[in-house]
Amino acid sequence: MNLQQELGLDRPFQDIYHETVLNIVRTAILISNVGAELFRKFGLTEAQFNVLIALRYRDRELTQSDLGKRLVVTRASITSVLDKLEAKQLVTRSNVTGNRRIHIVTLTSKGEELLDRLEPLYIEAIHNVLGGLTAEQCHTMISMLESVRDRIREVQKNI
Repeated sequence: MNLQQELGLDRPFQDIYHETVLNIVRTAILISNVGAELFRKFGLTEAQFNVLIALRYRDRELTQSDLGKRLVVTRASITSVLDKLEAKQLVTRSNVTGNRRIHIVTLTSKGEELLDRLEPLYIEAIHNVLGGLTAEQCHTMISMLESVRDRIREVQKNI
């Protein structure tokens, strides 16, 4: 079903770039909703899951600030997400010696165990969502989206 039909629009889009952006946004929202449904069953939000995944797949210690930058969220937002994860005993925060304003965030064993159960289900859900695409089509889409993000960075430099 095309976006015009999906959104119940009476007339077609007049601008292909506008239609493309709306297709990307609409698709991202639908994919996000699939994840959100799954995460809710485990008492998590998408933001909380993203923090846990960032902590699982890190090569070095991450600070609260590092996580905020990686996940592109405000300082207040990352603090709130970490507060909730810490209350669930999924992460811990520890001060850096000599600087009480910097906190190292670590995944707890309980957080690891939760991801051990949740991540395979998430991967299965994503495979179900994208199952109609070949690996080559996925690589093409990744390349195209990377090009769009590169262009966005260039445009933002000039704003």
